[in-house]
Amino acid sequence: MLILEIIWYVSLVVLIGYHMLIFRARDKRTAPYQPDELPGVSIVIAVKNGSDHLIRNLGAFLSQDYPTFEVIIVDDHSDLGEKDKLEEVVSNHPRVSLFHSDQSPGKKYALTQGIQMANNDLILCTDADCIPAGHGWITSMVSQSSGQNLVLGYSPYKHAGGLLNLLIRFETVMTGIQYLSWAIKGKPYMGVGRNILYPRSLFLEANPYQGHEGIPYGDDDLWVQQAAGFTLINVNFKKAAHVYSDPPISWGQWIKQKHRHLSAGHHYSNVSWWQPGIYGMALIMHWFLLPLFLPIAFDSLMFTLLVVGLAVRWDTYRRWTRQLGDMDTAWWYPLLDIGYAVYLAGMGIFTAAVKKKTWN
Repeated sequence: MLILEIIWYVSLVVLIGYHMLIFRARDKRTAPYQPDELPGVSIVIAVKNGSDHLIRNLGAFLSQDYPTFEVIIVDDHSDLGEKDKLEEVVSNHPRVSLFHSDQSPGKKYALTQGIQMANNDLILCTDADCIPAGHGWITSMVSQSSGQNLVLGYSPYKHAGGLLNLLIRFETVMTGIQYLSWAIKGKPYMGVGRNILYPRSLFLEANPYQGHEGIPYGDDDLWVQQAAGFTLINVNFKKAAHVYSDPPISWGQWIKQKHRHLSAGHHYSNVSWWQPGIYGMALIMHWFLLPLFLPIAFDSLMFTLLVVGLAVRWDTYRRWTRQLGDMDTAWWYPLLDIGYAVYLAGMGIFTAAVKKKTWN
């Protein structure tokens, strides 16, 4: 029991350390990009059987208040009927180009083809089921780019009712806090492909998917890790730069999605894996071991430290929701934090046992 108690105290110290030393960092390096002329931007979207999403969201991309941009859609071997619908969707939009992937099936191949066909050097990637927060999305993302660096954006899920949606949005904020904080500290380990900007020339020079041909997911994470060796990684968590996604509507759909996302961790470098991994293990130990000490916790120093540690983490989370949104989730932080620990433990075991073989 003494060893378990020591592990619990260590986990608490680790959690507080992350929140105080990593998650409260603020980006002091980035400054608004103010060129004489705004550079052209190519929005690249890889899509597989997603014509309905494009019908609903394409107008939001085309209505961006930005002087020079294009939208490139790459069809990743959609069904025949879907291909016809995509052709119809883009037929009346001169800013939009549609290409059908002539490579092997997979998102990374579709993205590569779209980037190769782009007319502008700045590439802004997103997904068909995403919609920008407003007309200033491109401008805001470009404002954090020197023209040479990679910019990580943020992509929250739309607000809907129910426990599942609440947990999804909490997990998304926690993921955002972690990868944005580490990028601010100069040690990026992931990004979300729904909102990321980089130079076309950097992508072609780095050739990030070479050697990853057999990995059908994690293209954004592995690309960010590789790009850090070529250029600076900036972040943009301003609300004007957000793109919103449709949330999973069932537990099974969410588990399938997170299985794909977390499976990329198997291919992280050791350093990149440990950055979020240590936090996750500490959180699991913190909440899973606590019930063992409940008989003594309320009459000891443990209770005081438990409350202090929770208050520190709760305050950090609340601060971040001012930037990232979903402030309503902060009201439920203690319960959601426990649920997050259960999720990390369960998905960790599931992902280790069941290998994901496709990107969708």
